[in-house]
Amino acid sequence: MRMRFLTSTVATAAVLAGFTAVPALAAPTAAAPAPAFTGLASPIAVELAAKLPEMRKVAADVQARLGLEEDPVRERILDVIDPTDYECSTATPPVVAAITADFASLTLDQKLASAYVLLFDLVMKDAVYFPQPAGKSTYGAQGTYTKQATDTFAGLRKFWDIKSNDIQLVPAHGRMLLDTARVTRVFTTLYGQPLDLSENTANFIKAQVTSTPLLKNGDFPAYTFNAYAFSTEGEPVPGIGNVPDKIVMGDGVLDGFGLVGLGDVTPQAILAHEFGHHIQYEDGLFDSTLPAPEATRRTELMADSFSAYFLTHVRGERMNFKRVQLFTAMFAQIGDCGFDAPGHHGTPNQRVRAALWGYGVSQAMWPRSLVLPSRVFAWLFEKQLPLLVAPDAPSDSAVLAAARQAAATVS
Repeated sequence: MRMRFLTSTVATAAVLAGFTAVPALAAPTAAAPAPAFTGLASPIAVELAAKLPEMRKVAADVQARLGLEEDPVRERILDVIDPTDYECSTATPPVVAAITADFASLTLDQKLASAYVLLFDLVMKDAVYFPQPAGKSTYGAQGTYTKQATDTFAGLRKFWDIKSNDIQLVPAHGRMLLDTARVTRVFTTLYGQPLDLSENTANFIKAQVTSTPLLKNGDFPAYTFNAYAFSTEGEPVPGIGNVPDKIVMGDGVLDGFGLVGLGDVTPQAILAHEFGHHIQYEDGLFDSTLPAPEATRRTELMADSFSAYFLTHVRGERMNFKRVQLFTAMFAQIGDCGFDAPGHHGTPNQRVRAALWGYGVSQAMWPRSLVLPSRVFAWLFEKQLPLLVAPDAPSDSAVLAAARQAAATVS
């Protein structure tokens, strides 16, 4: 069973720790440090605050049991990847700043509820592991990105050569937090928590997300700022059973990038990236002898390249270079410098470079209408990976020259 994430645990840890800047050269721990909660307004809030350290361990243990997290951080990973060789800004990415701008104004109870939502990833986990309500799926809290998402998903299925008719596209709406039965189900079934505590926690969360307009009845973008590609690879999920292959799109990641002017390309780019992970599932491309951070970086950058190739191909989304610049800006904002983190996704520059390389291959192929088999594209990517992850020296022109050379070998 595998689940690949659009954003790294570095970014998630930063949000959970108080919606601060993504740390430039810091690795995430198994769970982010819990904020200090004093002066809470209700007995259940006091109880939940006291249990937070214990619950952090529960969340980490269950994630490990389900195979959702990589191996623990290794002390000597800097022997493998030297972070001083790479360029990473300490500035908060604009999208993170946009979705957390008013977090400081929340009450302690509201922050505590938010910590539980994020620590247990309640909304996203519900969408991944459990059946969703019947009806038409919409994407974005207001349905803004529904057509882009559904049209792109249909295009991806036609474009790539893998078996994909069994993959479900599923939205993750923060307003799910208003359904206390569903929240309780996540706590009890997935995390093994007692029914009474789970119900009380679900009721507390609902009360808090409805207590201020800022949390938007659960549709606060930070709660769903991610996208997942999920596959059990034929194995039942412990305690749950068979779960279909999915791509889960959080409203928050769509709406968040919309806030910083990237809504024109975000649904397509994210979906194409997550579909790239399903290509990796189907083609057996996850196997690697690399240590955990490098292995994850390899698969994430490959998915970025798969995405850019589709987005700019004449038989894909046909995006022009102006829009290429937009989606590479999007990928840059979800890069990280957690070099010793098993979930390391690649630095912002590496993610831009991988996407730019995929664009270059699509433009250099002849005939332009030719769609490379997914395994051939992956083979070309593997040959270029050392260039793409090299310390921040290769220019855009060098990356595009490498893409032209790669295309020439198969044209």
